[in-house]
Amino acid sequence: MNKKFIWIIVIIIMLVGTGVYFALNRQLSPSSPQIKNFEECAHAGYPVGESYPRQCWTPDGKHFVENTAEGTLPIPGPITVSGEITCLPKKGSGAQTMECALGLKELDGRHYGLKNLFKLDPEYKFSVGGLRVEVSGTFNPEEMKGPDGNKYDVVGVIDVTSIKEIKN
Repeated sequence: MNKKFIWIIVIIIMLVGTGVYFALNRQLSPSSPQIKNFEECAHAGYPVGESYPRQCWTPDGKHFVENTAEGTLPIPGPITVSGEITCLPKKGSGAQTMECALGLKELDGRHYGLKNLFKLDPEYKFSVGGLRVEVSGTFNPEEMKGPDGNKYDVVGVIDVTSIKEIKN
């Protein structure tokens, strides 16, 4: 046998071996079909979004939303909410950008957009991430979009009429 023929046989054996390895590895590797709800997804260690309600994504593209008690969302109208100033998370599993739309994160994890905050705060005193505040205004369960058209993960928007810092 010549060397060229031996090399061809070796390459074929390597390709077949690699194919068998990947085929077996794919069959044996755990996938996420057994995941049926948010709790199982989160318990399995898959990414959980910081939103309300929380969301979880599996590697094969399944998406689960945490069940929350009905009636816990605020109703439209006057509202007072305590929490901290934060950058609002965007909906979905895509990359977050460096853009920061300021909003309020309530203690239970829900996010609110803040409308007219800068009219009440021209010196940006309340535009500091992590600042604990109490916000009063009118709640509207509307969507909030950024300049890029992406939606923010908020339960709604508060048209702010007053804001004050909460001292620890």
